[in-house]
Formats: sequence, structure tokens, C-alpha cells
Amino acid sequence: MSSETPVRPARPEVRPGGPGRRRLRTTRRGRILRRVLGSLALIALVVVIAGVALFFHTRALVDRTGVACPACAPQQAQAPMNVLVLGSDSRAVLDPQDLSHYDPTAGDRNSGQRADSIVLLHIDPTAAKAVALALPRDLRVPTPGGGFQKINGFYNQGVSAMVKAVHDFTGLPVNHYVEVNFNSFRTITNALGGVNVRFTRKVVDPDSGLNQPAGCNLLTGDQALAFVRVRHIDSDYGRIARQQLFIKLMMDKVLSAGTLLNPQKVVNLVNLGAGNVGHDTGLGLSTMSSLALRFRHFSSNDLDFRVVPSLPQPDGYVVANTAQSTALFTALRTGRQLPDYGKQGVSAVDASTVAATILNGTKLAGVAAQASAALTAKGYTVLRTGNADRSDYAATVVYYTSGNQEKAQFLATQLGAAQVQPVPATLKVSNGDAVVVLGMDYSPNAKLPKASAPANPLLPAGPPVVEPAAQPWFSAC
Repeated sequence: MSSETPVRPARPEVRPGGPGRRRLRTTRRGRILRRVLGSLALIALVVVIAGVALFFHTRALVDRTGVACPACAPQQAQAPMNVLVLGSDSRAVLDPQDLSHYDPTAGDRNSGQRADSIVLLHIDPTAAKAVALALPRDLRVPTPGGGFQKINGFYNQGVSAMVKAVHDFTGLPVNHYVEVNFNSFRTITNALGGVNVRFTRKVVDPDSGLNQPAGCNLLTGDQALAFVRVRHIDSDYGRIARQQLFIKLMMDKVLSAGTLLNPQKVVNLVNLGAGNVGHDTGLGLSTMSSLALRFRHFSSNDLDFRVVPSLPQPDGYVVANTAQSTALFTALRTGRQLPDYGKQGVSAVDASTVAATILNGTKLAGVAAQASAALTAKGYTVLRTGNADRSDYAATVVYYTSGNQEKAQFLATQLGAAQVQPVPATLKVSNGDAVVVLGMDYSPNAKLPKASAPANPLLPAGPPVVEPAAQPWFSAC
């Protein structure tokens, strides 16, 4: 018997898929891998089904709340889109408990509706830019039959009347409209968990119901609504500034990772937004989705807030500065860079931080003292008054010292269309932020002076003719 170890024959070469193919053994690792892949496929299928269901559910909500808008202009391909956003003051949507709060005397329950806020949202999809142009509710516009009326009154005649009034005034086509009422504003604000607003002082307003202590406060529901609606604390321009701030804060919250990465929050917002906000039938879900994709990297800092350059009048109307408004509307229509008209918002400058010298540059005695009293009453610090180097200044000028241009610009808003310039070497200034030289255009008896002659013949005069909030009492936290 041989002692040699038997040699096992070599296995034939096995090529994948060829003759002699062996069946691969199923390992534990392979089974786990297949289970994971199967689970991922199931999850993907559920996500797809949920997404499709949400799409059709949302489209049903959008279609249900759509209203015909014959006056809305057709949207041209690749052209900017103009959406008229209206805040309705209609009491018809309120329940009895709300009526007792918002309309205790029952004076407004059957008075129809007016626009509490009017904003023309100019959206340029190709450039991914947007401008929110606020129109003061008391803006004086001509009526079809002759005469004038406040622009917000057209809303009581229907959506088309309001759309036509805005188009006639601005010359811009209005493609769509969106309406937010008391209930929808509160509902959406609450769904976001409210926003934080800082108050520089305690604020109590019985008319709107706003009641907030000084400090950083979370505003939800009725208090949020009161904050954007109150008028008696400052003015309609102050209300516009508050609405702009609130929009910015809400945008920041909607676009935050905490909202976008929370599916339940996204679904709730879609349901609430689609079911509670009115709009025209042309503003469908496909249009909204297309805009959302184009603006997916958009932030609140990319939204340019403007107000129609205008001034309030003693008769209750607000009158637009025709030259500045036309320049602003033309730039929007032609796609050119916007001039610096209509900028308002909430200034970071507080009147109490501005110290100035007031000089009389006219032959009219006592003008500097009158201006000093008016500015002191608004919280500014007047270091001294006196006479300028000459008495033939045609226009009022605010000269700023080094590093204080923003303060000078804020001060200039209290002096109408005052020019803002750096302090010349010939003007000796030992302290303070600015020196005001009053010109012949300053009228101490008028609410605001007349605009001075334009320094640039291609553009209308001076800074934006917009009355700011008298003294900012609110800001972001």
C-alpha cells in the first residue's frame, strides 16, 4: 500500500455566467444586506407615495380657495411676476368672541372690507430677486368718475377693482393676488410658534389690544396681530415698518433648518397656508412649486423692502412724491437697478443717540430754536443752536462727522428732503454727530418741508420721502 498522500483533482475554472456556474452560497452578511436594501426601497416607496398624496391634497386645497381675477394680467414667460398681497380687515371671518374684541361697538361688522396692508411683491425668477413694495392704505388715487379716494377703499368693490387700482397707480401689471385675513394670519403665526420681537419700552394700546412689557417677547395669535395692526402708537408708516419686520422674522423661521427638516411642520404649514390664504385661480400649485425651486436658496436678506415715496397730509390722505415714485416704478418695470427711494424699515439708530447742532442759514429769526424744540420733543439731543456762516442757504443740509453718516441720515428724515453731506473743512465742529444748517426750504409750521432742488438731474430730489416711525420702539431680538 502506497504511503503517498492522494492529490485532489483541481476544480474546473468557473466563469461568471458561463458553463459550470456554481450557485453562490447565501451568507449571513448577504441576507442582512438584502434586508437593508429592501427596507430602504420600502422607505423610498412610502416617501414617494406620501409626497404624491401631499401634492394632490395640497392642490385640492389650493384649487378650493382660488378666486377668479379678471383684472389680473396673464403671466409672460421669463417675465417678472407681480403679486398683490392684501391684508383684509373684514370682520366676517371672526367668531362672536373675536367680534367682541375686535369690534366691540359693532360699527365695522357690516362695513365690508378694506385693505389693512397693501404690498406689491415683484418677483424676478431669472435673477432670484424680489422687492416688496408697500402702498400706504391712505394713499390718494383718482377715482374712475373723477375726484380722489384712499386706495384701500377699492377692496370693498372686489378683488378686480383693487388690482386695477394698483395697476393704474404703479403702471405695473398685476399677475396674481393673495389675501390674508385676521384668522389666517393668527393661524399661520401660531403654527410657526410665533416670533420674538424686542420692545424698547412697555407698550399698551387699548384700541388694538397690544400689551407688551419692555424686552424680548414672543408674539403669537392676537398679540402678533395687534403688533402688525396698531396705528395710534406711531403712524401708518410705523405699521408698515412693523409688518416688514414681522415678515422678515417669519421668513427666517420658515427657512430655518428646524422647520424645513421637520416633516410634520412642513405638512402643517402646507395645509394651513393652502387652506387659509386666499388667492386667484391662476396662482396654482405648479406655479408655486416652480417659484419654490427657483428661490430655494432665498433668504429674508434677499427681499428688498420699499414704501411708495409719499407724505401724509392734514386731510388724512397720503400723497405720493410723483417724481420719486415714477423713478421707482420705472426701474421695477425695466429691470434696472432701483434708486434709493422708498427705503424705510426699522432703523438701528435711536433718536436719543443722535446729538446735533442746529444753525439758522436763513434771514428768518427764531428758526433754529423752533427746529431745536421739534427735534428735542422727538428724543434727539440738541447741543446748541446759532446762526450759520451766511443767511442765504436755499436747501437744508445735515453735515455728519466722521463715522456718523447713518445717524445724520436718520436725523434728515425729520427734516424732509434735507441733503446729507460730510462736514466740510470750513465748518468747525468740536463735538456731536451732526450739524444741521436750516435753509429756505425749511418750514417750521409744516409737518415736513418741501423737497429741495435735485442735486442729480437724472433722479428726483434727495432721500426717500417717507415718514419713518417717530422713534423706533421695536426691533428684532
